[in-house]
Amino acid sequence: MATPSLSTASSAYVRSFNRFELKYLLPLEAAREFAAELALHAHPDPHSGLEGYPVYSLYWDSPELMFFWEKLDGEKLRRKLRFRRYEGRDEVYVEIKQRIDRTVQKRRTRLALAEALALFDRGAIDAARESQAGDPVLQEALVLTRLHKLAPAAAIRYQRQAWFATFEPDLRVTFDSRLQYDAHELDLARPQRSAAYLLDPRWCVLEIKYNHRVPQWLLALVRKHGLEVVRFSKYCAAIDLARFDGRHGLTPRPE
Repeated sequence: MATPSLSTASSAYVRSFNRFELKYLLPLEAAREFAAELALHAHPDPHSGLEGYPVYSLYWDSPELMFFWEKLDGEKLRRKLRFRRYEGRDEVYVEIKQRIDRTVQKRRTRLALAEALALFDRGAIDAARESQAGDPVLQEALVLTRLHKLAPAAAIRYQRQAWFATFEPDLRVTFDSRLQYDAHELDLARPQRSAAYLLDPRWCVLEIKYNHRVPQWLLALVRKHGLEVVRFSKYCAAIDLARFDGRHGLTPRPE
């Protein structure tokens, strides 16, 4: 197969940033109440609408599940490779999510869907293809795929509502609901719609993403609602359920 060339438009979009993340688990009704109070200090993502927007993420891993075990072993430096699609768009975000202790670094680049499918071809990467990469994020993803024989391992689908703080531009709050997973139908071109629930659909995951600090008004809101931080990786929880029948207990259970 001929090595695909990268278009200027697709390789021009590269985004990197460092941030911290806090995650909480709460019922949907409580999430609606939280969002109503959040609206005093933040505004919704224009793509959210009233119901939010669907997100489809396809995670790749090695045959021995290297990324999964790095998380379980508590490695201070670890990475994940995922491909993210938003409904109605024929484009893909290639993302490398890296954690160094408590700091999350995310690097991503955008490709046309057809270009991403042709370029990665489910892991059949060679050095010639890597040299065609138009940006360092894409090149890193290609090298990781070749070195570790990465291939699709799990798909995660959910509905997301996102908010941006009015006076703290680096602060983002998201509500992820209807979390589902699949470890069999892993086609980026045709995301599977019927999948098992990763989390009780009556609950959602609230995430606070920030670069420097969480403002006092948001900390007060978290305390008011009695929320407690949970450790939760969507990908690892999906692999645990799909490959190990949930024996590692990686999915938080509502009380």
